Amino acid sequence: MSITAIEYILLRDMADKGAFRPGADFIEFGEANWYGDVPLNQFHQDIRTRIADPAEQQRLIDETIRLDAAYDADPSCEALFDIAKIFYGLFLDHASHTAIDFHGTAKALKLDLNRPIDLGRQFDFAFDFGTGEHVFDICQFFRTVHEVTKPGGAMIHGCPFTGWLDHGFYNIQPTLYHDIAKANGYRIAAMFLTEVGPPPKMTQIKSREHLLAVAEKGEISGNLNLYAVLQKARQESDFALPMQGYYEGTLSDAAAEAWRKLR
Repeated sequence: MSITAIEYILLRDMADKGAFRPGADFIEFGEANWYGDVPLNQFHQDIRTRIADPAEQQRLIDETIRLDAAYDADPSCEALFDIAKIFYGLFLDHASHTAIDFHGTAKALKLDLNRPIDLGRQFDFAFDFGTGEHVFDICQFFRTVHEVTKPGGAMIHGCPFTGWLDHGFYNIQPTLYHDIAKANGYRIAAMFLTEVGPPPKMTQIKSREHLLAVAEKGEISGNLNLYAVLQKARQESDFALPMQGYYEGTLSDAAAEAWRKLR
C-alpha cells in the first residue's frame, strides 16, 4: 500500500477538520510507503503550515529531500517508508503506529490476516489503504479491523471498485460498507469514488441513491477505487455479519428499483 495523492488529500482534510486527536494510536493493514505522485514541494508547504518551529520545519524538509534522493540512488532501500512515516507524523501527531505487512519493513508485524489475530490492544484509527482485497478470507479481515478498533474509533478502507484487472481477489461494492455499517452500528462518515490520476479525482458519495444516480448518468469509469470512512459504535460489540440490504428489504424504493435496473 502507498500514500498516493488520494490518501494525502483525504488524511490532510480530515486533520484540518480535527478528526485526529493528538496522541492517538493507529494501526495500518499493509505498511504504507510514499507513492510519489504528491510533489515534495507540496508536502514541504504543508510542513511549513503545520509546524510552528522554523528549525523543525527545515529539519523535516531536509529529511524528505534526503530520503527521496536515497530512494533514487537505491530503490531497494526503505526511504519511501520513512517519508510515509513523516507524513503520518505531520497529519496525525500520533503516539504509536503499528503495521501488519508481510512485505513491509522489519518493524511490520508478519501476520496472516486470513486468521484471527490478538494484539492485546485496540487502536483509535485503523487504515486499510488497499490490503483487504488481497486477503482471501475477507470476512475475517473485516472482523479483525472491527476487533482492533476502539469503540468510537475510525476505520478507513480504500479498495478497488471497478477495473484493477487481476489486482487482488476482490473488487468491493458500496453495498458492503452500507450493510456492514448497518449490522454493526457504524456511522458512515464519508464515502468517495477516487481515481489516482493524474490528476487525482475524488467524488463524494452521499448515499446509496446518490451513487445509483451517478451510475445512471454514466459517470462510473472503468478504473475506480472506493473509500469509506467508518466510525465504530461507542459501545463494544462482537462483529456482526451483514445481510445485503436488497435481500433484507431495507433499501428505499428508489434504491431497490435502481438495483434491478443497473445490474
